[in-house]
Amino acid sequence: MTSSISHIGNSLLPGLSPAGLKDAGAGTPAGGPSFQNMMLQSLDSANQLQLQSEQAIQAGLLGDDITQAEVFSSVKKADLALRMMVQMRNKLLDAYNEIQKMQM
Repeated sequence: MTSSISHIGNSLLPGLSPAGLKDAGAGTPAGGPSFQNMMLQSLDSANQLQLQSEQAIQAGLLGDDITQAEVFSSVKKADLALRMMVQMRNKLLDAYNEIQKMQM
């Protein structure tokens, strides 16, 4: 039922790289993380929180040594991470649409 989204970072489109993605980190200080890497790390983090939350739910249902508060806390963390990723996506789409509206 669960599917990992870790494959997204390895290949956005097989054989193709989006324009400018290689230069995405060009404006960052030497040794600083690129925007692409930060986004991929955020996606991976949200995915890990989701997987941990599902494990906590299963452990709670199976009667393992986990409290309902711990299960609820892990589910809320995963929910907040997902909401944050959705908001980041919305902001990126807004920025993209603004760039599309610009006249050259």
